[in-house]
Amino acid sequence: MTAGSGVLSRRKLIALVGGIVAAVLGVLYGWLPGVDTGGGDPPNGTTDSTEVSVRPTPTPTEPTEESNVPRDAESISDYGAEPNPDDPSLAAARQNLDAILAAADAAGKGGAIHVPEGEYYFGSEDSGFSPYVEFGKTGPPGVSIIGAGADKSTLAITRHASADTRPNQSAFIWYDGYEHGSVEIKDIKLDGNYESVTGLAENGGGSWGLQMSMAGDFHLERAWIRGWHLAGVRGRAVLRSVRNCTFQDNGIGRHNETDGRSNSHHISVRPQAGDELIIENSCFLDCAGNAVNIRFGDGVTRMHNCFVRGTGSGLCKMSAGKVVELKNIYHRANTPSLERKVDKRDIGPDFHGRFFINNLGNRGTTNTTVIMENVLSRDMADYAFQAQSEIGNGPMNVIWTGDMIEIYNTNRARDDAVIRDHGEGRFSNIDISRLSVHSSNAKVFMLDDSQGDIETFSYSDTDGLGDAGDVSINVSDRSQELFRPTVPTIGEVGVGPLDPREG
Repeated sequence: MTAGSGVLSRRKLIALVGGIVAAVLGVLYGWLPGVDTGGGDPPNGTTDSTEVSVRPTPTPTEPTEESNVPRDAESISDYGAEPNPDDPSLAAARQNLDAILAAADAAGKGGAIHVPEGEYYFGSEDSGFSPYVEFGKTGPPGVSIIGAGADKSTLAITRHASADTRPNQSAFIWYDGYEHGSVEIKDIKLDGNYESVTGLAENGGGSWGLQMSMAGDFHLERAWIRGWHLAGVRGRAVLRSVRNCTFQDNGIGRHNETDGRSNSHHISVRPQAGDELIIENSCFLDCAGNAVNIRFGDGVTRMHNCFVRGTGSGLCKMSAGKVVELKNIYHRANTPSLERKVDKRDIGPDFHGRFFINNLGNRGTTNTTVIMENVLSRDMADYAFQAQSEIGNGPMNVIWTGDMIEIYNTNRARDDAVIRDHGEGRFSNIDISRLSVHSSNAKVFMLDDSQGDIETFSYSDTDGLGDAGDVSINVSDRSQELFRPTVPTIGEVGVGPLDPREG
């Protein structure tokens, strides 16, 4: 089927046939004895999303070999899209963009487009600051994007669209003011191509991979999100799940074009009260900012079984949230791979990879409980974890609980402590079973107004214990070896096995 052929779209044809079949079966169904046609709700087995109890970590799963494509998904190839792996021309990219838009129109509200196997560069030089594909504004709302596999289907931004006329080269946006329902992005690679798409910042623009609205439920599964000037995913208040995904090289284009004055993140979100975001079995590689930026809201963010390597800022920028739960997390901040990609600053190459968790005050309305179990964080230029002074609604009040936490090789460039409160920010309660801090150029603690209890603490090769304030340390052993948290390797998470060598 081709665009404009006058033939019914696949979705409408299936709906028509399905409607006839359903009508016939409906008559027969009413005649069958013993059939309960009541409207009782099935049990869902879920609990209140605001609970802070730690859930079991899911077992890592292998990537699915075959993508489960909805029968009524509209294939972009049916509307003229053709693989153009060498990005040969603007005309070829425009043809693919037109095909994506036509497939979305045919899919309709709540439908899906399918990206067959191949590498499809798309874009145009139409002037404006809007993303290329606008669901809800110029296209139908609630459209899902399904590929044949993250290693098989790629949608990438063309290098041929000039930033002078097209400063915004974001891929997809689901606009506010529309009910998008449940949206899936899965089994696909979305490539912002930042290495070849240049000049966006100087023209007042940029690029996001996926921008989401304030209405709907969005889910990413087996997606590979790489190379966007700004955030790979701007999830706002509607991103609900990220499973078996890989994020790579996001925020670097913006950082380099602004000489380090601005950067962005792999994921930026603002979960609201009563909502929960789960990120699990995923891989995060090389970002100028943070793996996750929690900007606003009183929701819950759970990050389980993830491998994070190369964060120009940190694992998490935490400015809000009722609960942030980290379980089975490997985090390496500074890496040679990141240094090769981001521009250097006067402070030296070790500046990139600054911290583990940076709290920038409270933009929510509640204290934040941070839960850590089996967490390893290493190679930071600055401190590891701080409760920051006033921003938004006031200073941050952090409740920190957990077990089996290992922090080492920190403060390589600056700062006086590994774990600290700052200004009026504080840890109102620390309840840690086992914590080890090793190999730091600073003291371990600088806590003026914090309190709590650490049952077993091990440290060595630091500038001393520092000031633990009112935090009680029951066992402190400078000779004890590092704790060994259970964390994933790079080959166990994400869209598929990757090069296990440290970058």
